[in-house]
Amino acid sequence: MRSASVDPSSPQHPLPLDPTQSSYRWVILALAASAFIMAFVSRFAWPPLMPAVMPVMNISRAEGLAYMSAFYLGYIITQIPGGVLADRFGPRLVLATALLFQGLGTFCLGLTDSYQAGFVLRILCGLGGGCVYSSCFKAVATWFSPAGRGLAIAVLMSAPTVGVAVPNFALPALEAGLGWQGAFQAVGVAVIGLAVLILFFFKEVPTASGPRRSFVVGLKYVLGSRNLILISLVGFCGLWVQIGFGSVGNDYLVSAFGLNLKNAGWVMVLYGLAGLAMSLAAGYLTGRWPGNKKGLTVACFMLLAVFCFSFGQLGSMGAVLAGTCLIGMAVSFANVIQSVLIADFTPPEWMATAGGVTNAIFQVGALLSPAIIGRALVISGDFGPTWPLLGAGALVGAVLASRLQIKAE
Repeated sequence: MRSASVDPSSPQHPLPLDPTQSSYRWVILALAASAFIMAFVSRFAWPPLMPAVMPVMNISRAEGLAYMSAFYLGYIITQIPGGVLADRFGPRLVLATALLFQGLGTFCLGLTDSYQAGFVLRILCGLGGGCVYSSCFKAVATWFSPAGRGLAIAVLMSAPTVGVAVPNFALPALEAGLGWQGAFQAVGVAVIGLAVLILFFFKEVPTASGPRRSFVVGLKYVLGSRNLILISLVGFCGLWVQIGFGSVGNDYLVSAFGLNLKNAGWVMVLYGLAGLAMSLAAGYLTGRWPGNKKGLTVACFMLLAVFCFSFGQLGSMGAVLAGTCLIGMAVSFANVIQSVLIADFTPPEWMATAGGVTNAIFQVGALLSPAIIGRALVISGDFGPTWPLLGAGALVGAVLASRLQIKAE
């Protein structure tokens, strides 16, 4: 039986209002987007610092790239449990705990110079980070109506691009002032602080009435949906490109073009900012032309394949800047449309479970891409195989997206 008195200002109780009409939905969106951004900042704190840390730890480039795979190993493990827990107990507590875990892991990374200990800490950071997306996704998808969901999800999905840009801008400066260990500690403190804000200011809304059903029902629904599985595989291809490029981009600019860490970081900042603009454009377009989501997705991945295949042939710094921005724009556009499609095909009570299952499949691409590209670098001795590997992933994504079955809206 529903309680007769509910305090709407208390974050642990649901609001007795239609959330899609409440102005507090913008606070939820701001907190969710901030949480997702900081989760990415923690995740991508490693690539900008990797060239400085490799000599200290006496590790190879392939071993350094394995730190990204270590994060995604933990990240994938908690995707589905994190989504199930967020559907069961609400996003607030799950999100705050996840950020606290990730922040502590990042802070402790700055306390060690042992490669093995750091590898374990990166896995632990991933375990916390794996619960962030599904909680944020459920909160935004349930606080906003289907008509206004596209732009709200676009704001949320700007996190991957902002989360790549911020570390490339801030981490070299922090490393110069605090050392690489102090840079990790500063990021950890920021993530922990945000976890506290989430705990006190996030609010829940009801997503279903009647008896609470087993989480198995939600898993069966998601795994039995052809479209959700196809979207998951498309997202795998998108993350293959995004994380592969984000992991190797700094090192490529330093090694192939002789840039210093700061200037290479600025190039990758442009990668993030270009993606941010395109995320918002994708949100607008999905709301304006909802029936064209499939066609937009296929076209986006086809263009991404062209950009990746040709990137290694770019000989001037200006061309490289343009190519970097185009890749950032394409992957960000795809991220938004995929998330909107997931929300379109999922009932509110299973939003976090759907987010967790689909994102778990997405992140397999993020796990494999740095490791395989790193191994290709070792075998070939140069960056030549990187761009065909990324382009092939985008091409497969276009083929899979063409198989989606979307009813006319």
